[in-house]
Amino acid sequence: MTRRRIFLWMGLGVLFASLGLCREGLTRETYQVLKGDTLSAIAEKTGTSVAALKAANRLKSTSLKPRQTLVIPTSNANNITKQKPFSLPPEERFYRVVQGDTLASIARQNDVSVAQLRELNQLQGSALKIGQKLALSKKPDPGGAPVELTKDQALLDPEEEEEDGGVISESAQAEIEKRKKEQAELLGNWNNSEEPKLLVRVAMGFLGAPYRLGGSSVKGLDCSGFVKKIYQFFNIDLPRTAFEQSHLGLDVARDELLEGDLLFFNTRRKLGHVGIYIGNNEFVHASSRKRGVRIDNLNTPYFDKRFVKAVRLKGSDVGL
Repeated sequence: MTRRRIFLWMGLGVLFASLGLCREGLTRETYQVLKGDTLSAIAEKTGTSVAALKAANRLKSTSLKPRQTLVIPTSNANNITKQKPFSLPPEERFYRVVQGDTLASIARQNDVSVAQLRELNQLQGSALKIGQKLALSKKPDPGGAPVELTKDQALLDPEEEEEDGGVISESAQAEIEKRKKEQAELLGNWNNSEEPKLLVRVAMGFLGAPYRLGGSSVKGLDCSGFVKKIYQFFNIDLPRTAFEQSHLGLDVARDELLEGDLLFFNTRRKLGHVGIYIGNNEFVHASSRKRGVRIDNLNTPYFDKRFVKAVRLKGSDVGL
């Protein structure tokens, strides 16, 4: 009888261990990195998040190598979003928008999330006006209970490309509307067919420069500040924001892109990100705080999905 009990307990132990191994195996799968892949694109493909991919693979940055094998968390990925509702502080607080502010920078300064700012102020996009008053918390209800956001509302926005740090002023908006009524035209001509290639080489000289919201120098610059700086070398003085820059020059089709054309993307705001086309379906841009100025491919899922338009600022009488 004793021997039977020993065998019984041993059998149960093996069974539980097997179930544990099977459960662990079901929670993970792998993915081999392809050329042009980014963590955010892989996260979107596999239905997980950048944070979960970093944690599962012990990554300290978002840099990837072709043929690198990543562990993709599956059933455990849902645990990342199972967070307690975010409670806003009971007091009512406000912030007044100044030049250079964005929702992301205001959120960081005031220890709230971009999702909270949008919810509290009923914002559909990310465009702000100088002097605009933003609520940072809700007025406490008479019962004194803290106002809680749902799980989806409390989550921070997923990792995306950073935008420019400019605030679109009312005068800029009016100027844009005026331009819409006029026929679009080039801002000038290249001196020769080699000048666009020179612009690309100048832009490539900024590779690795740090990203800084509202910046426009080699010490740090954002996407529109980078584009503005490069075109200044070629006698074109552009507006400060990507949105304003998108309303200059001639619209060009995606299959007719030339070196030096500007590419615009919808990120956290309409036409909120810009880069410079350098050929071979690639573009250089001030990407984000983690990535700085870098080269990306227009066909990667992230940028392909968010691409809106391209414009040409300079042309040539004799063709390029």
